[in-house]
Amino acid sequence: MRHLFQRLPPFLVSAVVGLVIWQLVASFGPLAGGPIPTATATLETLWRLLFLAETWVSISQTLQIAFLGLLIALVIAIPVGILIGLSKFAYRSTKFTFDFFKVIPPIVIIPIAILVLGPTFKMGVFLVVFGVFFLMAIQTAYGIRDTDPVLLETMRCYRLGTLKQIRFARLPGAAPLMALGVRISVTVSLIVAVVAGLIGGAPGLGRDLLLSQSNGQSTVTFAIVIVLGLLGIGASRLVVFLQNRILFWVPQ
Repeated sequence: MRHLFQRLPPFLVSAVVGLVIWQLVASFGPLAGGPIPTATATLETLWRLLFLAETWVSISQTLQIAFLGLLIALVIAIPVGILIGLSKFAYRSTKFTFDFFKVIPPIVIIPIAILVLGPTFKMGVFLVVFGVFFLMAIQTAYGIRDTDPVLLETMRCYRLGTLKQIRFARLPGAAPLMALGVRISVTVSLIVAVVAGLIGGAPGLGRDLLLSQSNGQSTVTFAIVIVLGLLGIGASRLVVFLQNRILFWVPQ
C-alpha cells in the first residue's frame, strides 16, 4: 500500500484529499444543507456539463478572448519595451507612467469599456490588452536595460551595430524576464477574460458563472469554477513547457 501511494502523482493525492474534505464539510459540517454543494454533486454536474455543446462554446469564447488579447498585447508591448529599454531617457521618463497603469486593475475601466464597446467580444479583448500591455512592456524594458554592459562594450569595440546588439545580446539577456512576464500575462489574460464576462457581460464562462449564480444553481457555479481552474493550470503548464524548449540556455 505504501508503494502504491508513492507511485501516485502528488497533485492527485492532494486533489483527492481536498475533495474528501470538501465532501465532509458540505455534508456534515456547519455548512451542511447550505449554499455550498457537496463535491460529488459538483463533479456530477461537471460531468454533465462536459457533454453540452454550450459549455464548449463558452470555453472557446473565453480562450479566444484571452488568447487574442494576449497576442495583440505582446505584439505591441514587446517592440515598445525594446525601444524604451534602448533609451535611458525614454526608460526614465516612462517608468512612472507604465508602473502607474500596470497596477490599475482592468475591472476599474469596465464601465468605460461597456459604454464605448458594449458587453461584446471586443470589449473582453480590449480589457485583456489593457491588463497585459503595460506589464509586458515594462518587463521587456527591464530585461533590455539589464544586459551585461561588458558584453555590450565588447560588441561596440568590434563595431557591431545596434540591431546586432539587440539580436545577439539584449534579447537573449532579456529573454528570462520576458518569459516570466509571459507566464504572468497568460494568467492575467484568463482572469480578465472571465471578469469581462462576470461583470461586463462579455461572452464566455464568466457570463455563464454570473447567470448560474443569479439563478441559484450552486452546483453549476462550482462546476464552472473547477473548469476555470483546470484551464488556468493547463495554460500555465503549456507556457512552462514551451519556455523550457525555447529558452534552453536558461537554467530552470
